[in-house]
Amino acid sequence: MSEVRGIHAMGDYLYSVVDSILYRTDILGNSLKMGGTLLTTAGIVWMKENGTQLMIVDGTYGYTLTGTTLTRITDADFITPSSLAYQDGYFIVSQANTRYFFLSSSYDGTAWAALDYAAAEAYPDNLSAVVSANRELWLLGKGSYEVWYNSGASDFPFDRISGAAGQIGTIAPNSCCQMQGIVCWLDDKKIVRASEGYIPKRISTFQIEYQFDSFPTVSDATGFMYSQEGHVFYVLTFPTEDKTYCYDFNTNMWHTRTSGNTDIRHRANCHAYFNGFNMVGDFNNGKIYKYDLGKYSDNGTTLRRVRTAQVINNDRKNIFHHSFEVDFEAGVGLAVDDSDIGSGSDPQVCLEWSNDGGHTWSNEHWVDMGLIGEYGKRAKWNALGYARDRIYRVTVTDPVKTVMIRGHLEATLGKQ
Repeated sequence: MSEVRGIHAMGDYLYSVVDSILYRTDILGNSLKMGGTLLTTAGIVWMKENGTQLMIVDGTYGYTLTGTTLTRITDADFITPSSLAYQDGYFIVSQANTRYFFLSSSYDGTAWAALDYAAAEAYPDNLSAVVSANRELWLLGKGSYEVWYNSGASDFPFDRISGAAGQIGTIAPNSCCQMQGIVCWLDDKKIVRASEGYIPKRISTFQIEYQFDSFPTVSDATGFMYSQEGHVFYVLTFPTEDKTYCYDFNTNMWHTRTSGNTDIRHRANCHAYFNGFNMVGDFNNGKIYKYDLGKYSDNGTTLRRVRTAQVINNDRKNIFHHSFEVDFEAGVGLAVDDSDIGSGSDPQVCLEWSNDGGHTWSNEHWVDMGLIGEYGKRAKWNALGYARDRIYRVTVTDPVKTVMIRGHLEATLGKQ
């Protein structure tokens, strides 16, 4: 097992930490091992840069990259770091198990001064993570948050923003991240938050929170954000529980992600935007992938796309289901089958249903999605019986473009 613990784009290179090794990859995909190693071999790392210098913290030590050599920070005033941010020329680290955060010297992650620190002060709470967003510093504690800004003061350049604080913290420091000025995290009540101004808005649903609350271990949850085709996503993974959830800020909807045709967590462990692509590191094989919506396998493994509808009922009366139809982008079959990941020239779609709240499911019912160029093909099922409560589930496993647009149900309300 080799874990990609973090990736970061700086200049013309993508840097990745795999186990204890730092690699540099160019835009052609050529990789070079950097000199020096981390003193830890597992767990998410925080990576930031100031334009010329890359800094890494692993929860125990801090490191800087100069040229092609990685060196541990040995300044006597450097503390045990629990997280890392960068803003206005300063690397910023929170000190483990304290309220304090420290600043590096300007544009130099190797130099730290004992007096260049401040404490989260709104509440008596130890810091878990520091995140910089829109040139404002979010200090996330175990049970509270507060926001600071660069005031330019000569003794210490950061000051707290009046009123930008609250008693909402984080249970999982590695879930904290930001994109486009939005800060996301899993809070201390297992609720997912996203900043709206200085207010941590709840974006998880009761159903999602019910699942989170059933997990014995959530403190190791990891999160990252990315944008693709105009959508902004927050990806939240629970490594111990082997589950991955994703929130789409554009649709305000959640979905789960898995690895290939399994029910375990998605392979993506960390993210960076590099050379025009969203790149992610694998959690257990050391590989780096590109998110490509034009590919229909997960590292050569069949993808399974599943859409489950809401329950259909009406005052506990029997409903007779005459037909169910799903609108797809039709005619997307492949010219020839993909020998590596199965059929695609004659793609199929499966319908199942449950009449007992999702505890058991019907047999699989397969129909054609349409051959290549067969744009008028309809995915339709007839004579589906009756039920007082029903849930439909649609699955596609063939390696083709899969765009589900909407579903149509023709039904008649019967008697109790």
